[in-house]
Parts: sequence; structure tokens; C-alpha cells
Amino acid sequence: MDVLIRRAEVVDIHLNTLEELLNASKPGVPEALRASLSLRFLFDGALAQAAHQLGQTIQVRAPLLDGIPIEEAVLFACGGYQLGFATVRPHFVYREPGSNSPHRPQFERQVASSPCTHVLADIKLSKFLLQPCLGVAGLTISREATIRYVANRCGGAHHHDDLAGFNELDLRLTRVGHTLRVNGDEISAVFLETLGTASLLLNSHSIIALRDTLTSA
Repeated sequence: MDVLIRRAEVVDIHLNTLEELLNASKPGVPEALRASLSLRFLFDGALAQAAHQLGQTIQVRAPLLDGIPIEEAVLFACGGYQLGFATVRPHFVYREPGSNSPHRPQFERQVASSPCTHVLADIKLSKFLLQPCLGVAGLTISREATIRYVANRCGGAHHHDDLAGFNELDLRLTRVGHTLRVNGDEISAVFLETLGTASLLLNSHSIIALRDTLTSA
């Protein structure tokens, strides 16, 4: 008996949904919430499985973060993507000591190691999901954890196996949401990085090729 709808078709639907959300002239919180639900479905294995069935490999063109002292930042938002007509740049905040402080060289090193624009490269999907996209007070938060948090906390699916870990993440991301506004508007970095993850994904060559294959299948 034929299945009602195949996994590849559902993956295609969610990728099309992400494109529609990102095509808004100025994507905001509503688009980020809806994007988190599609991203969670895709990242929970559906995207990789669909690509494998079609004989394709997923690589995402994403910022290279090696050598950037993210763990030392008071606040960090990855940036490095396009949203609407704007480029979202990386955002770093470090504790700034006085000019005569013995810690001043460390601060200057941190600033010098934090780029205004990222170098992009194709990386495996698994590495992309584990890549830090947010940081607060030394805690870095991966793309996968951010997407799952937004989908669970704001998208209506509240189940979480690691309740203690989720509560800690909730506390940290709530702080980021209240304190870190980047890109010159009122959307918090939590939602910006959710949209940014979708943007980086859709603009990757392997995803463009996969979507072409799904459309013609």
C-alpha cells in the first residue's frame, strides 16, 4: 500500500516554508517561531535521511569560528547571514578593563580575534548543528539547542527529556533575549539566530541541489 506522503515530500514542504518565511521584507519573531518548527523537524533526522535516500550529502556554508574566543565573551551572537535586505554581523561583548589594568592586553586580544565579518566554508550538517550561535557569560549555545529551545518554549511543544538542562538553557536564553538586541531592531538574538540558521541552510549549495532534486522527483 502506498504511503500517504513520503518523507522527501515533507522535507520539501518544510524547506519551502523556510523560504517563504525568509522572503518577508523584515523577518521577525512570528517568522522565527514558525521557522523553528520546520528546522526542528528537518534537524531531527528527516533532512539527512531524505538526502541519503537521494544519494546526496548535506554540507552547510557557515561561519568559521575557530580561534574566536567565544567562551570568554559576556555576550555573543554569531551573525554572518542575510535577513531581508540586511546583513547581520557578528556581535561580541567582552569585559573591558581600564586602560592601565593588567587585564587590558587580554581584552585587546579578545577584540582583535573577533571579526567584523565571518569567513564562510562548507561544513558537515552534524558540525553545523553543534556550532555555537549564541553565548552568554561563558556558556555557548549550539544551533541545535537554540532551535529546539525556541520550538519547545515558544512553538507549543513543551516536552523535554533533560528538564534540569532545559531550565538552565531557558534561564540563559531568556537573559540573552532580554539583554541582546542586534541588527538595529527589537528582535532578540535568540530569534535572529533561529532565522540565521534557516538562512545559512537554504543558501548552501547542497541544499539548493537537494531542493532541485526534490522538485523534479
